[in-house]
Amino acid sequence: MITTENGWLLGDACPEPADGLYWHPKPGGQVLMPVRSIVDLVWPSAVPGLERCRLCRAALASYARSRWGPGKKPVPWAPTAATFDPARPVVEALLGHGFWERIEVVGSLVHLAVLRQEAATTVDLVARFGDGSLGLLALWSSHPAIRPESPWAELGAAVAAMADSGIPVGKVVVIWAGEIEGKSVVSLDAKGGDEALGMWVDTADLWRSRQRHFPQEARHAQP
Repeated sequence: MITTENGWLLGDACPEPADGLYWHPKPGGQVLMPVRSIVDLVWPSAVPGLERCRLCRAALASYARSRWGPGKKPVPWAPTAATFDPARPVVEALLGHGFWERIEVVGSLVHLAVLRQEAATTVDLVARFGDGSLGLLALWSSHPAIRPESPWAELGAAVAAMADSGIPVGKVVVIWAGEIEGKSVVSLDAKGGDEALGMWVDTADLWRSRQRHFPQEARHAQP
């Protein structure tokens, strides 16, 4: 984990866009499996609309970096490119939500190595709350097909990675965003960091058990 001059956090893993894996730059390098792949195998969900979710995540990160990042702008970022048109109503609802006034973002799209499981994950936002504690926020589609365990287990992996770097996490938050009956809706759910960590530990244990009984899954788990 690296901290910039203004306290902005950078992770310790590098994504490999070509194949969806991560890489950890220790001596010799180490290929890391995406936590999302593990979570999807243990808690499978059939969720359409991933393109919209990708655009919303990009907007979330761009806004946070423009407002709090090392190169922050006098006027926070706003979506103007046609690229965001498919998700523009949801993006605008997301960026206009009141939760932004209750946090200070100190890292966005932070890539974290979870070395005990030879995995890695990307947390959407690392934020400081009003009481000074750190929290992790993840954006998820509000689609009803998502398994409720999935976002918390993935956030728990990020909690584990932060703890390994000596950084305690007090709270994790899921930002649900999407369209319900033609209306853009954004809502938040929160859990304690320890609770999310426990869900990740359970998920990782289930994954190891599946590897022992179905070793072929380990070879085909990569996206």
